[in-house]
Amino acid sequence: MKYYNKTRTIEQKVTDRQILELLKKQNDLLESILQSVSKA
Repeated sequence: MKYYNKTRTIEQKVTDRQILELLKKQNDLLESILQSVSKA
C-alpha cells in the first residue's frame, strides 16, 4: 500500500479528493430526500 501511494500522481490525488467531495454531497442529498420522503 505504501508503494502504491508513492507511485500515485498529484493529479490522481486531486481527482480522488474531488470524487470524494462529490460522493459526500450526493450522500447528503440522498439523505435529505429519504428524510423528506419518510416524513410524507
